[in-house]
Amino acid sequence: MGLGEKKETVARYVFQGLKRDKALSIVGISKHQYYHKPSKGKRGRKPTSQTLKIDEEGRDVERVEDEVVIDEIKQIHQDPDTDYGYRKMTFALLLLGYLINHKKVYRLMKKSLMLKDKWQKPAREFARYRKVLPSGPLEVLEMDIKFVWIEQQRRHAFILTVIDTFTRVVLGRKTACSIKQHTVKELWCEIIENHLQPYDCIKRNIILEIRNDNDSRFIAASVQKFFKDNHICQVFTHPYTPQENGHIESFHAILSRKLKRYSFWYLQDLEECLVLFYEKYNNHRLHGSTLNLPPMVFWQCWEEGIVSA
Repeated sequence: MGLGEKKETVARYVFQGLKRDKALSIVGISKHQYYHKPSKGKRGRKPTSQTLKIDEEGRDVERVEDEVVIDEIKQIHQDPDTDYGYRKMTFALLLLGYLINHKKVYRLMKKSLMLKDKWQKPAREFARYRKVLPSGPLEVLEMDIKFVWIEQQRRHAFILTVIDTFTRVVLGRKTACSIKQHTVKELWCEIIENHLQPYDCIKRNIILEIRNDNDSRFIAASVQKFFKDNHICQVFTHPYTPQENGHIESFHAILSRKLKRYSFWYLQDLEECLVLFYEKYNNHRLHGSTLNLPPMVFWQCWEEGIVSA
């Protein structure tokens, strides 16, 4: 006899005048079993249908329907450079003034079929070389070259990039069909003029280190002399150890995902694409290593004392 049938038997006994407790003992069930009613659906609070948002002046808080939030997520998600997963999307919405956590963003993105496939890191052996641990901006920079195929010239173009390892800000780049020693020095003259001198590195007692691999353009005597004359410590990575230059390699992985979507016929086409990408990377794209802020925003917050290492 099932529990439901036993309950019916007890009810019948009680209706016929038998005491409830006596009927329960005869049938063999407890009072808890007799009175228990299974809950319908999931227990707990129902998901909210609205989200709080702070206005642009930071004074008032309004309630926004979830459909508006979903439209905001779709607008961010449709840009291939900002098609974030739900965790970074949470920070993107927080920067827009929404008071929302990652659990709700996950639910909204799942509802709208915008969740990314779960990515699992492949097994790997970690390098046992010294780590790059800058304590502030412009202490350790990294430099490297990337190749991009140009159809019209049937050859690769070169992208020379310098990145700050603390803020992840790209300080400068050069794009050309050929990178020579003088190109490296030209780029560094621009970085010194636009970044190092305004930041007053000498007065701040910053001992600047530039890391690069053993490319012939970097080990050239004229380039080494240039760095020495400008009080910049040039450090070479060990052969076959790209992990010692990991920040610029990580940036190149992001850049590769951007460039593989296009074919470039002229060098100018590549240049126009890079102008937009580098500006978006520095000022708009969220970076996990900079508290999920764009690199330039993180640098500004660091200078204002809003964030700390």
